[in-house]
Amino acid sequence: MLNRLLSLCLLAAALSGCVSVPNPLAPDQVEALHLTAVTVEVDPAAILWWGDGDRAYARSKGLPEQDSEALSKTPEARAFIASAASNKISAALERQLRPVLAGQRPVKVVAVVRNLRVTSVIQRILVGGPHEMTADVTITDAKTGTPILSRPGLRAIALAGEGLGGTFIDAAFMADPIDRLTGNFAENFRNWLLPQQPPQ
Repeated sequence: MLNRLLSLCLLAAALSGCVSVPNPLAPDQVEALHLTAVTVEVDPAAILWWGDGDRAYARSKGLPEQDSEALSKTPEARAFIASAASNKISAALERQLRPVLAGQRPVKVVAVVRNLRVTSVIQRILVGGPHEMTADVTITDAKTGTPILSRPGLRAIALAGEGLGGTFIDAAFMADPIDRLTGNFAENFRNWLLPQQPPQ
């Protein structure tokens, strides 16, 4: 019960964080933008906790997955994991933003990841906890590189199954945690950029 309450509190904090910095552009200004590219970078000081990324690196080297945590501490492994995470985030932003940034002014979206934590299965069984990430997102003019709009510290979470039963259901019926997390992040940015209007 306590774990569920904590998860709900974290969700509320994440959602409140999404609206703490107002978007200065009017909807028609946003709709005039045309997405040409998405770039995702990982801050060298960022925390990257992603077990599947660690294991993917171990497999890429032909090494046992049980050694993945130790292997992930090398600079080469971090670069591999950061690249894989960046690809996931970039794809999610592309899916969410291309339909709404379809105007005439070419722009690029640049995201800098500050924190990425995909809660391990063991932690979720023992104490619970959601997946979470934080990144700064900037929209720049595609021709000049001039920043048009910035949303620093955008945070997203994805709730995770807890305990033995919840973890089993999560693995059996839900999308991969990294996909849910990056999808939520991209959706949060889209909703901040162009809030959906309630039906009339």
